[in-house]
Amino acid sequence: MKKYTCGLLLALLIFLGCATAAGSVREDIVFSLQLPYYLGKNYGAVKSGEQLQALFSIENRGLAAQEQQVIITLPAGVEPVGQHDNWQLYRRDGQAILARQLFLEGGYSQWFDLLTVKVADDIQPGTYSVTVACNGQSQQIALKVVSGNVAAVNENANIEKIILPLNLDGKSDERLDSNTLVLRDRQLDYFKNVLRGKGATNLEVEAIHPVTHMALDIHNPARQQKLVVITVRLLDTLTHQPVSGLFTPGSTGEDKDAGSLGGHDNTLMSFTALTGEPTQRIMIPVFADERLLHNGQYMLQVHMDDGLSQPLVKNLPVKVVKKDIKAAMVVVAAVAIVAVALLAGMRYIRQVLGLLKIRWLVTIALFGAAAFAVVTVPSTLLSDFFHILLGPFGFIVTGLFHSVFLYTMLVALVVLIPRPGVVTLMTLVRMLLAMLAFGQISPLSFLSYGLHALLLEGLFTGSGLYRRLQAGQSGQTFSWQSILLAAAICGAADSVTTYVNLQSMAFLYRLYYAGWYVDMLVAINGFLYTAVGAACGMVLGSRLSRVGGD
Repeated sequence: MKKYTCGLLLALLIFLGCATAAGSVREDIVFSLQLPYYLGKNYGAVKSGEQLQALFSIENRGLAAQEQQVIITLPAGVEPVGQHDNWQLYRRDGQAILARQLFLEGGYSQWFDLLTVKVADDIQPGTYSVTVACNGQSQQIALKVVSGNVAAVNENANIEKIILPLNLDGKSDERLDSNTLVLRDRQLDYFKNVLRGKGATNLEVEAIHPVTHMALDIHNPARQQKLVVITVRLLDTLTHQPVSGLFTPGSTGEDKDAGSLGGHDNTLMSFTALTGEPTQRIMIPVFADERLLHNGQYMLQVHMDDGLSQPLVKNLPVKVVKKDIKAAMVVVAAVAIVAVALLAGMRYIRQVLGLLKIRWLVTIALFGAAAFAVVTVPSTLLSDFFHILLGPFGFIVTGLFHSVFLYTMLVALVVLIPRPGVVTLMTLVRMLLAMLAFGQISPLSFLSYGLHALLLEGLFTGSGLYRRLQAGQSGQTFSWQSILLAAAICGAADSVTTYVNLQSMAFLYRLYYAGWYVDMLVAINGFLYTAVGAACGMVLGSRLSRVGGD
């Protein structure tokens, strides 16, 4: 009896071991099908005519390699769309069947595929069953279909707007113009890193930092959820041919011998998903090689493709700024011109002063002091107040002092004493008083006052206005041609001086001005106010000459 009992127990253990081994083999293969596979919000049901994503995944958790056949049976009214190169498609009883033979290595090897299917426009609402068979097992996936607006469902997504430049948080940089791509200069990065103590860093790795970010505003009325490939390239504005400059950094498993810059040349590639929101913003980092791009106008082309429908294309004219040295060139040129004029003036200063009478010099000093009191003092004391009230438009008020009142007095003095050097001496008196009273001593002050005096002296002499005023009689009424000439001369001189001042502050003090603000400041404060002040100065000078004579 004992013998039979032991034999029975041994047989039972062997049977249980075989059953366990068979169960473990069967459980080695784990598979699933997610239909619909939501890339964003889960809506719970699909609409007739809607295009869906389906994610199939399978995993071999055993140690031995296995070969399995997967069969996905779709219900009538649900059809695969697009290219399905990984599957064999055939039909049976009006149903589409996808089949594939898979070889899975042991040790948790995986295989997955994203399928695209479309629900028929005329399908009846209800719950349909999708069958997945593999490894002797089958799964039933319920697909709930509701009625929907076929026209709305089939409406494709579109790119509404391209926005750049943006920072990482999607906010625009007010210092930069819209639709502008500003490239950084990396020519001296190696030496900068050495001087800053960073050592000889890997310049290739530092080069793959994005120069800016761009945003795509997507309008998706059908709430489609799908994967798309976005390709961005630069085109020549004339030939519309692609140009080099943009690139997509390579990954560690891609072009391993080419380094970080060995990704996609001449294009930005982004693989992203439409999440089904009616409006969606997609952020894309912009990588550019400044060695291949030049300053100028380009056409930025965005190409969005899902591999199924017609690709979407959107173009945007952009401006590429590689290295803006305009401010530096303006400052260097202005300094050189003022320095040459100063050296030349030192030779003729005795001759100029010898032609001026003592009472003229006293009058010039009085006008310079009056200009300081009427122009410099109010504009200095009240500028901060008006900047608080009006912000960057405070010059609209302060310009009345700096331009209208100043040029009224300056042109009136020129009418009274039409001699070369008068403008320079009056400017010198005003500059010295400003330095003593407010400490306005800076390279920009010397450059501004010097260029202002030089331009006025040169234009008054070159246009013949000095000679015309000298030939006229004391107290005469000037013609409108003479008034317009004086207004144009003063407006042109002050416009140039204002522009140089802005460029000097941008270069010396690292300030930033929008292009429209520079144009507005030069036009209003530099030319308009100055021309009005010059015209008033001609009238005032004529009346003063009647009173004071020579």
